[in-house]
Amino acid sequence: MSSHRLDNLPPEILTAICSHLPRSDLQRVRFSSRKLNSIASPFLFRIAYLKVGIESFKRLQNISNDAVLSNYVRVISYDPYTMKNTTARVAAETAGPVDMFELWKMYDIERGLRRSKLPDERLRPFFDRWSARVADLEALTPLLEAEMLAEIMSRLPMLHALQYDLFATGEFHPYSGEEKSAWEVSTAVNEDTSSSRRRLQRQNENRHQERAFWKLLHASYAACRTKQVRKIKAADMDLGFWDLAGRKAFPQSMVLPNLIGIDLQFELSYGNGSSGLSLKHILANAPLLQHISLTIKTLDSTSYRYNQHARISDFIAEDQCWMDLKHLSFEHLVTTDADLRSLLVRHQKSLRSLELKHILLHPGDSIIRMDDDEEDPKDRKGNEEVGSWLDMIEFLRTNLSLNRMKFGGVLANGRNEAWKVGPPRTDILQMPHSSLLKFKIENYICKGGKSPIDRVPQDRVMAETPKNNNFDTRGLQIPYIWEDETWRLSVVELPRVHDPNSRDPF
Repeated sequence: MSSHRLDNLPPEILTAICSHLPRSDLQRVRFSSRKLNSIASPFLFRIAYLKVGIESFKRLQNISNDAVLSNYVRVISYDPYTMKNTTARVAAETAGPVDMFELWKMYDIERGLRRSKLPDERLRPFFDRWSARVADLEALTPLLEAEMLAEIMSRLPMLHALQYDLFATGEFHPYSGEEKSAWEVSTAVNEDTSSSRRRLQRQNENRHQERAFWKLLHASYAACRTKQVRKIKAADMDLGFWDLAGRKAFPQSMVLPNLIGIDLQFELSYGNGSSGLSLKHILANAPLLQHISLTIKTLDSTSYRYNQHARISDFIAEDQCWMDLKHLSFEHLVTTDADLRSLLVRHQKSLRSLELKHILLHPGDSIIRMDDDEEDPKDRKGNEEVGSWLDMIEFLRTNLSLNRMKFGGVLANGRNEAWKVGPPRTDILQMPHSSLLKFKIENYICKGGKSPIDRVPQDRVMAETPKNNNFDTRGLQIPYIWEDETWRLSVVELPRVHDPNSRDPF
């Protein structure tokens, strides 16, 4: 059989092949031939991955100075991770000469190397690499970082998306009506960041790196590129610190008139309190938004006694409406039933995709009033407006025209509902996905038909009825439906009656 050169294939086939290659392979393919170079380069340079350090900045600067390569860059993905450097601090505080190698072994050596108990001669190369990395970080001063970012952005004519992420993920694509995530990885990133322990380590070492997000926006403003920014993504940030840094940023850098997509994931909550004024300002000044995805993990439990909840009303004004909004995703958020319905109704003409995961329909009372031990829980209604997810399903079906609906996590109302929603266990799957309750409910919302929710009479309940003496349902009956593993009542998430004598504030 005669062999064929790869570059003899039609451009359409080569383009399809390159679209699935990881970056390491794209780099090799690019140097194979002139034809492959022209096809692989747009995929390789479409996302420019930038790290804190002078060498990474110089590499991107060289790309921006190239007349051809600069036109390929669409996204700057900035990883703000900086290594812990306790060695330098201890050395500065120590009088007299110090051995940096010994200090490094004591304070900054990686845990795996510390446990390995290697001899010093084998540890020296690791120390040298660590020292080189420290020098690389120190060479990039904050002033130089801002100047180089602005200069680089001004020389990338096709740049339209900014990404801040401790863990490089991929490029943003607005919802297109297909069963795909809103953020797709177009070129694989060979990063050693999959370990949960490594993720936690990087998060703990970079709690105050939220200002790097604002550096990206400020650089785009300094480069007169705010009108070109159409998509922004950020992840692994603390909401309180992020908002505090945003208040110190230039207000003009938050005005992105042509922004069509925003995906913000606040994974940490170390800040003292949470506020959304900066996010509210960005959203209010982006009239063309088509894709909004917000994840704010301040909701550790569906018990609404927990304070410092991030609420939808903190970020989106009551009269805010985006005429072209197609996709909306909320995760780990708190809202009243009325606020969520109002937001969805305002966008019923354009909205086609909706994701709701770990959502608490807040009953209305911010604090449970239980000063009187003799008070009957059934009489404590207060100013509550208790919503129901079973009613919400009917609301979504009758008021929206969705092509895609996704539920997940715990959907609760702070009273008598706490539905745990998730995918089935694939190892024991005994029926097709279309027969499972979660998928039947999602399909019912989008396509109508017969309601899959069958409320079960108490004498026919299959699940064990919890003794609700300890549940704070305020007199509401705990509803039951036919359950399966994809949609079931999570008794542990139902709020308990608070014991005033308990040391537990919740």
